[in-house]
Amino acid sequence: MVSHGLFTTQLFVPPKGDQAPSTIEVPVLEATLFPYQKRTLQWLLRREGVQWSETDKTVIPYAADQEEPVNVFRKLVDVAGNDYYLNELLHVVTRDPAPFRKAETFVKGGILAEEMGLGKTLEILGLVLLHQRATPLVATDYEVQANLTPTGATLIVTPESLRAQWISEIGRHAPGLSVKFYQGRKKMSGDEDQIINELAGHDIIITTYAILSAELHFVAAPPERSRRHERVYPRAKSPLAQLAWWRVCLDEAQMIESGVSQAATVARVLPRVNAWGITGTPVKDDVKDLFGLLLFLQYEPYCTSTHIWRAMIERHKPIFQRLFNSIAVRHTKPMVRDELVLPPQKRFVISMPFTAVEEQHYQSLFREMAEECDLDLRGAPILDDWKPEDHEELMRTWLNRLRQTALHPEVAGYSRRLGHNKGRPMRTVDEVLDAMIEQSEVAIRADEKAYLSSKLTRGQLYENSPRVREALEIWTSVREETRKLVSDARAEFQALTASNTDGNLGADADNDQDKYSEDEMEAGNKGQLGESRRRLRGALEIEHRAVFFCANAYFQIRDNPEMTEPDSEEFLRLRKLEDDGYNEAKAIRREILRESHGKATRLMRKVAQKASEQSFVELPELVAGTERGIESGRIIDDLEALYGELNDQANVIDEWREYLIGLLLKPLVDEEDEVDTTGEEMGESARIQEEVVVYVQALRAIVADRQDALTGQSNELIKHEAETSLKFAHEGEGPAPQKLIELMTLRDQIKPQSTSMRKAISEFRALSSRLAKDTNRSVLEAQIADRQLKATQALLNKQSKATTALEAEVEHFRNIMNLRVEYYRQLQVVSDSVLPYDGPNTEATMVKMKETEDNLRKKLSSNEAKHRYLLNLKESGNKSNEPRMCVICQTPFTVGVLTVCGHQFCKECMMLWFKAHHNCPVCKKKLKSSNLHDITINPQQLKVLDDNPEQEQNEVEDSPQKLNSLSNKTAIYSEFNADKLAEIQNIELDGVSFTTKVDTLIKHLLWLRESDPGAKSIIFSQYKGFLNILRNAFWRSKIGYASIDDANGITRFKEDSAAECFLLHARAHSSGLNLVNASHVFLCEPLLNTALELQAIARVDRIGQQHETTVWLYLVTGTVEESIYNLSVQRRMEHMRRTGKGKSKESTPDLLAASIDEANTLELEQAALSRLMSKDKTAGENVEKNDLWECLFGHVARQEEAPEKDTRLQEQAVMGYLAAEAAEERMGQSNDL
Repeated sequence: MVSHGLFTTQLFVPPKGDQAPSTIEVPVLEATLFPYQKRTLQWLLRREGVQWSETDKTVIPYAADQEEPVNVFRKLVDVAGNDYYLNELLHVVTRDPAPFRKAETFVKGGILAEEMGLGKTLEILGLVLLHQRATPLVATDYEVQANLTPTGATLIVTPESLRAQWISEIGRHAPGLSVKFYQGRKKMSGDEDQIINELAGHDIIITTYAILSAELHFVAAPPERSRRHERVYPRAKSPLAQLAWWRVCLDEAQMIESGVSQAATVARVLPRVNAWGITGTPVKDDVKDLFGLLLFLQYEPYCTSTHIWRAMIERHKPIFQRLFNSIAVRHTKPMVRDELVLPPQKRFVISMPFTAVEEQHYQSLFREMAEECDLDLRGAPILDDWKPEDHEELMRTWLNRLRQTALHPEVAGYSRRLGHNKGRPMRTVDEVLDAMIEQSEVAIRADEKAYLSSKLTRGQLYENSPRVREALEIWTSVREETRKLVSDARAEFQALTASNTDGNLGADADNDQDKYSEDEMEAGNKGQLGESRRRLRGALEIEHRAVFFCANAYFQIRDNPEMTEPDSEEFLRLRKLEDDGYNEAKAIRREILRESHGKATRLMRKVAQKASEQSFVELPELVAGTERGIESGRIIDDLEALYGELNDQANVIDEWREYLIGLLLKPLVDEEDEVDTTGEEMGESARIQEEVVVYVQALRAIVADRQDALTGQSNELIKHEAETSLKFAHEGEGPAPQKLIELMTLRDQIKPQSTSMRKAISEFRALSSRLAKDTNRSVLEAQIADRQLKATQALLNKQSKATTALEAEVEHFRNIMNLRVEYYRQLQVVSDSVLPYDGPNTEATMVKMKETEDNLRKKLSSNEAKHRYLLNLKESGNKSNEPRMCVICQTPFTVGVLTVCGHQFCKECMMLWFKAHHNCPVCKKKLKSSNLHDITINPQQLKVLDDNPEQEQNEVEDSPQKLNSLSNKTAIYSEFNADKLAEIQNIELDGVSFTTKVDTLIKHLLWLRESDPGAKSIIFSQYKGFLNILRNAFWRSKIGYASIDDANGITRFKEDSAAECFLLHARAHSSGLNLVNASHVFLCEPLLNTALELQAIARVDRIGQQHETTVWLYLVTGTVEESIYNLSVQRRMEHMRRTGKGKSKESTPDLLAASIDEANTLELEQAALSRLMSKDKTAGENVEKNDLWECLFGHVARQEEAPEKDTRLQEQAVMGYLAAEAAEERMGQSNDL
C-alpha cells in the first residue's frame, strides 16, 4: 500500500539548473515571482502544451511526447517470434501500445501542490496571463456537436471562505484581468444566452463549491424516457455546462476527496481544455483521496475503474510514483528557503498559573476524573484488574473537559452550577467561585445525610435486643445533630420566603452591563426558594427517622420487664417520652408533606365547592328537528341515531364523573388527628388512587370519542394511551386492571357509530347549494335543508363548547390525581424510611457499618474544610492570590494548609505540629486530619520561554538578558525581557475578571496596541466555544475583532483598522486563507497535533508578509496543558532529528530555522487532516489512546521530586514556638488530671 509519506516524496520538483524559467516575464502581473515560482510556472505551461522560450521571450508549443510515458508496457515475444506488449496493471496485451501512450497526452493540466504560503495564487495568475486561448475563438467539432460556446475564461472553484480573497488577490496582482463572481443560475438575471455570453466575456469566473453542488441537476442532459407527448418545456441547464472553458481550477482541491460529492461530480463533467487541482495538502486522509483528483482531471485509464486504482496503490507502486511525478508539482519551504524572502518568525511560550479559585475548580475536576477512571492522583491504577482499554473513552472525555476548563469553565457547556442557578453561565472568576461554593454546599448536605443515615442504620442493628440502649444513644446523638441542621435550614427558608414575599430578592444583584435580565433573576429567586425548601425537607427526613427510632427505643426499653419495672416512675417517664416522640415524628412528617398536601387540598377544595354549587359542566340534550324533506330525510335519520348515541354517552359521562369526584374528595391519609386509625388506611388509599387513575383515563378516552363524533377528528394520542393501558390491563398489569377493562368495555359499547355532526353539516350544505336554483319543489327542499343546516350548526356549537369545557374539567381532575399520587409517593418514602432493618445482623456487619460511618465522617470533614477554604477565597477577594504568612515560621508560603476553623499555615510547619498536637495552633480547636485542607497560592507571575526545542532557555524572571539570540529582530522583541512581561501583567482591566487566560490575552492585546501600533493578531483555538467567550470579553474591553464564522469577517479583518484580532478555530476551513496583514498569532492552548497549529501559523507566515511575525503559545502550569506541550515538543524534536539537522549545539540560527521548517513540513505531510479533530463537534483534537495517560498525568509525574530536608527545623524561632506550645499542652494535660 502506498503510504502518505511516500506520495509526497514522489511529486515533481523542478530542477534549479534549468535557466529558461529564470527569464520568464509575466505581462500585467504586478508582483515579482521568486525563482522557484518561475520554475513551477514553466512546468504548468508544459502541462498545458506550451513552454516559455528563453530566446523568444514568449510561450511556444511544447511536445508532451518528449517525456517518459507513465503507463509502461513490457515487451515480450510470442511463440511465433513476434513482438507483443503486456501491461499487468491494466491486464492488457497488445501489439501496438502507441494508442495508450497517446492517451496520456490528452490530459492537459495537473495538480499544483505547493506547500501552504508559497504563492500558488500568483503561479496560477501567471499561467492565466501567459497562456491564453488563441483568438478568434473557433469551436471544435465536439463543441459544435455538444452545442457549447467556446470561451477563453478560466473558471476557479473555491471554498466560500476564500472567494473574496481570490477576487481581492486578482485585483491587486493582475488588475488587467476581468473577474466575475458566478452566484448560481437562480441569481443570474437575463435570458440564458445573455448569461452565457456575459460569462464567456470575462477572463476569470469565480464560484464556490456550494454553488457548484447546487448546479448538479442542471449540468447533465436528462435521461431519455419514452413519453406519450413531447416535452413541452426544455429542461433548464446550468450556464457552466454550456461553456467550453479554457481552464477549470479547483482551489483546495482536497475537498473533493473520493470524487463522489456533488461538487466533484459537477466539476468532473464541466467542458474544459485544461484542468488544475490546487492544494497545499493534496491528501486529506490517505492516498485513496487522490482518486477524486484523477476523476476531475479525467486521467484515463486510471480513473476508469476503482479496481485499477486499488491495484496501482497496493501492488504497482512504481507506476503510482511515475504517474504523480508527471502530473503533480510541489515545493516545500525547506526546499526554497535560500530563494524565499520571508520576515523571521519567533515563537514564545507564555506559561501562567491559575488563580486560587481556578486552581481549586480545576483540582476538584482532576480528582473527580481520577476517581471515575479508577486511578489515584498520580495516575496509578487502584484496581488490580485495571485495563486501559476499558477506560479509554472516559479518559478521552475527561482530557477534553480538563483542557476546556484550563481555558474557561463554560466552554462546551460543562457548567458546574447546580440547583436554581444551573441555567446561568459562569463568565467570570467570581461566578466560578459562587458555583463552587454552591456545589460545595450541596456536597456537604449530601455527605451529612449519608453520614447520619448510616449512623441511624447502625443503631437499628441494636434494637429489639439487650443492646437497645446503645441504639438509643446513637439515635439520640443523631437527633441532636439533625436539629441544628433543621434549625439552620428552616431559618434560611423562612428568610427567603419573607424576602420573596416582599419582592426584595435579587435587589443586590451586581449592576455591571452584563447583569442578568429580570426574567433570569425572577427564575433564580424561585429556584433559590425551591433549593432551600429541598434542603429543609432533607434535614426533616433525617430528623423524622431519628425521632421515630428514639420513640421505638423508649417503647422497647419500657416494654422489657428486665430493663424497666412495670408501672414504675421510669416506666411512666418512658411512656411519656414514647408518646411525645411519636407525636413529634407525626408533626415532622406533616411538615415534610405540607407542600404536596397543600397543593392537593387546594384543588380538592375547588372541586368540593363546585360540587356543592352543582356548577360542573352540563352536556345539553340533543334533539333532532321534525321538519324533513325527501332528500334531507336520510341525513336527518343519521342525525337522530347519532343524537341518541351521544345522549346515552352523556349519561355515562355524568355517572363516571360523579363517582370520580367522590373519590377525589376522599380525605388524604394522615390528615386528621381525630380520625381513628385501623392500620388499613394505606391499603385503602392505594385502592382509591388506582380507581382514580382508571376513571380519569376512561373519562379522557370517552370525551375524546365525543369530540370525534362531533367534529370527525380523532385524538390519536389519547387513543394510543387507551390501547396501551388496556393491553397491560389484559395482562394483569397497571392500576386496577379489572376496573379498567370494565370501563373500557362500556366505553366501546356506547361509542357513537353513526355519522359525525360535522359531516351532516357538510351534507346539508352540499344539498342546499345543489337545490337552490331548481324547481319550486326543489326550492322548498333547499329551504328545509338550509334550516336544518343552521339548526345542526347551532347544536354543534353548543356541544363543542360543552365538550371543550368538559375536557378542561377532566384535565383538572387529572391534576388533582397527580397531586394525590405525589402526596402518597412522598408519604410512602417517609414510611419506608422507618421500616425495621432487614439485613444481616452479625458482628462483622456492625464492624463494616462502623467503618463506612467513619469514612463518611472523614469525607464530610474534608468537604467542610474545603468549603471553609472557598469561603475564605470569597472573603479575600482579589487578595486571594497574594502570599500568606505562616504563624509558626513567620515566612510567606505558597503551599499550605487551611484548617476548618479558618487558620492558615505552611504545610511543612502544620504537618510537624500535627504529629504532636491534634488541635489548631491559634484557636486550639480540636482537629482531625480530614479537617485540614491543602491550599496552593500561586503568585500571579507570567513566565516566557523561547519556544526552541534545541535550546534550553532560562525563565524570564531569572534572565534579564534577551530571550532569543536569533538575528534580525525588531527593537520590540529583541528587548523582550522580564520588564516587558511585567508591563503586560501590570495592565489594569476594568470590570470583572475572567479566567487567567482570558485576562492575560486581553492585557497582551492592549499592550500590543501601545507597543506595536497597528499590529493585528490571529487568535486560534481548537474550541469554537472558547472563541465565543472571548467575544464577550473583547467587547467589554473594547477590543475590535472579526471572526471566521461572521459574514464578511475575513474582509472586515483585512480592511477595517478597528478589527485588531481575528478569531479562528480548528474546525474552520482555513486552508488557503491569506491573512498577512496580521503579524501575531496567539495559540490559546497547546496542541498535540502540530499540523493544526501550523494551519493557523501558515495564515501569516507566507508570501506577502511584510512584518516579522510572532507566535505566542499560552499554557497553564500544573495542568494537562503542560503534559500536552511537553509531549508535543518531544515529537517536534524527534521530527527534527529525522531531518538530520539541529542536533549540534553549534547550529546556526539559519540552520535551526531550516530544521524547524523541515519538521513542520513533515508533520503536515503525514497528518490526515480530516481525522485530526474529534467527530464530537464540542470536543477538540483527536488524541491517540496511547497518549491519553501521558496527557492526563505527565505533568504530575514531572512535578514529583524527592522531598528535600526541611531546614526550618533548625531555625530558632520555629523551634522555640514548637517547644513553647508543647510545654503549654503538657501543662494543660496535667491540670486536667
